[in-house]
Amino acid sequence: MDIKCNICGNKSIITKTDRVHSELSRLYCSCKNKECMHRFVMDLEFSHSTAPSLLKKDELLLTLLKKLPEQEIQQIIEYLTNR
Repeated sequence: MDIKCNICGNKSIITKTDRVHSELSRLYCSCKNKECMHRFVMDLEFSHSTAPSLLKKDELLLTLLKKLPEQEIQQIIEYLTNR
């Protein structure tokens, strides 16, 4: 991940990371430009998924199945059995 200094725009490095929450980290940064040497803190947070995790597919499937009428569940079972 490239971190840019908000003062001079040069590359900065992350010197420390504090995990505030499972979806939020506080990044302590230092500008590498010797004429700037700005130190600053940035927050990095999870926003949203653009595709579901494959690790959650069973959970997702069960959630969907629970919302279906029994008749539709039986049709799905029948379809999968006859494939």
